[in-house]
Amino acid sequence: MSYSLQMQTLSAFDPADFNFILLQDFRIPGNVSVYEYRNHRTVDGRKDFLRLNLYLTKDADYVTVWTGLLDLIGTETEFENGRMACAKRPDDFDFRSYNEDLFRGYIDCRATAQHIFKALRIGESGVHSLPQMLAMGPDRKLKCDRTGDAC
Repeated sequence: MSYSLQMQTLSAFDPADFNFILLQDFRIPGNVSVYEYRNHRTVDGRKDFLRLNLYLTKDADYVTVWTGLLDLIGTETEFENGRMACAKRPDDFDFRSYNEDLFRGYIDCRATAQHIFKALRIGESGVHSLPQMLAMGPDRKLKCDRTGDAC
C-alpha cells in the first residue's frame, strides 16, 4: 500500500466529507456535534424541528446516525406553542414513530466511515434522497410531504 493511500485510510472522520453539514444553532450538552445530511438546498446548517431527514451526532469517535426528526422535544414544542400549534393530530400520536436509528458506534477514521456509510447506503442515489416536512393541511390536520425541488 502506498504511503498516501495509507494516510487517506487513517485520516480522521469528518462528517462534512460525507455531505453532512454541522448545525450552527442546535447543540447537545457536552462536546456533541450535530449534523444534517445536505441533500436539498433547504438544508443550510439551521435546525428545523419539522423536517425529517438523515442526522448524525458525533461525540469524539462515538457516532449516532438516524433518519427522522432532529429532536422530538423541539418538534413537540412546535406543536404546542410554535408554528404548528393549530394543527390537529390523533390523541395517541407519537413523533417517535418517525425516527429510526441506523447506527450507533465508534467511527475513528475515514475508511471506517466509508464502510459503514456504504452499508447504510448513505450517499446512494434515491435511498435518502430528499427531506420531508411536517405541515398542516387545509383541514388543519397533520401531513408529511416530501420537500420538492421548488423549495
